[in-house]
Amino acid sequence: MRKTLLLVMLLSTGVLAESTVYVGDKVQIPMRSDDVIAKDNIIDYLNINTQLTLIKKQANGWSHIKHEGKEGFIISRYLVDKEPVNYLAKKLQDQVDSLQKTGLNRSNEIDNLTLEIDAQKTEISRLNTQILNHNSQSLEFSKLQNKLLNLDKNNTDLETQVAILKSANSSLHTTDFLTIISAITLFLGFGISAAVSRANSNRDRKIYKL
Repeated sequence: MRKTLLLVMLLSTGVLAESTVYVGDKVQIPMRSDDVIAKDNIIDYLNINTQLTLIKKQANGWSHIKHEGKEGFIISRYLVDKEPVNYLAKKLQDQVDSLQKTGLNRSNEIDNLTLEIDAQKTEISRLNTQILNHNSQSLEFSKLQNKLLNLDKNNTDLETQVAILKSANSSLHTTDFLTIISAITLFLGFGISAAVSRANSNRDRKIYKL
């Protein structure tokens, strides 16, 4: 009977031995200088999951606690014996993990795109080189075409000059032939005239002799 009465007395007066408790994961709890809700007795605000030393749990719904060397009071219903799961922190951590994973995927995607861009730059450089070579070859081909046209023109001029020279040569040959024929005819005329003159002269001599 005495043991039962002692147990009831202990429960009614609160826990006498110090133990470790935690602020729950619901709200930020004020730590007060006494066990009364007032505006001027707040010592500090304790975040969720804050570890505290429980000095005494009182029957009036308050607990006498110690935190970072300071003693104060906090409403008992906000304290838990085990470190609670911080759902908000877990949610935020999950979001951070998701963002990190997304960031990693984005980083990999950026790396792949960078490699693709580098490959495209290399291909563009190669194509530009081909274009320059093609333009150089086109310029060379154009020069050759112009040279061929000039040669064609020169050949046409030469053919025209050859035709003119042939015509002049042909005219020259015709003139020479006519000159020779004229000279022969003239010489023959002179010969015939001389022969006729001699014949007439001989005939006159014979007549005189008779």
